[in-house]
Amino acid sequence: MAAASHVSIFMARFDEMRTPGLFRADDSPGTLFHRIGADTRAAATEPASQQAFRFLMLALHANETSAHWSVDHRYAVVPWFEEAVEVWAAVLEPFRHLGECNYLDQAAPGPLFGSSESPPDPSEPIAIVTTSGWIVCESLDMNRVREFSNGVLGVRASMTGIEGLHSQQSFFFPGVLQYDPLTVTLWRDAASARAFAYGPGVHKAQMLRQREQNLADRTSFTRCRILRAEGTWHGRNPLKW
Repeated sequence: MAAASHVSIFMARFDEMRTPGLFRADDSPGTLFHRIGADTRAAATEPASQQAFRFLMLALHANETSAHWSVDHRYAVVPWFEEAVEVWAAVLEPFRHLGECNYLDQAAPGPLFGSSESPPDPSEPIAIVTTSGWIVCESLDMNRVREFSNGVLGVRASMTGIEGLHSQQSFFFPGVLQYDPLTVTLWRDAASARAFAYGPGVHKAQMLRQREQNLADRTSFTRCRILRAEGTWHGRNPLKW
């Protein structure tokens, strides 16, 4: 399948725990992938339950027009998001992408995006999407999955009060490992994100551990400029600092 060029995301937060509601097809002809995920880790629930307070609709698009269509029609695609306390919707354009993911081809995971555009202005807020995946078969060692997941929990806990971080959240799609789980972080600028990712601390230690112990069969990260955003997240506009 052809690589994507843009991303649309809708994040919704509810005051009461719930499971996902109706999910309608995205009729944009350029939509290559779209799924709803639940932040079950933050709700202290099992990923298979899909019970959470926060949800994500992630879509990958062949062109920017398709991504804007998705944001314009977000409540037609995910009507129950209208019941949320707040919703943040955005069109993202990747400027750096490495690794493999199974969103475009489950049988042959690979890069999600083609050649990247130039980096954003150093003062621009950015979004980062990371994924991790496993070859799901009878021989899959679930201890590897649990160890990787424990590392994710540690990284999330370590992010409290990080300079330049607006928010962090992670999501499982229905089927748990059928599609690669992902994290979404929103940052004041790329420098803040790099300082956290590569500076001393839990995240750098976990990256080293992954390289040495191969706890996940594949990973990816994508840094994105935020071309368009609507709504608030955690009570404020992530683009305003």
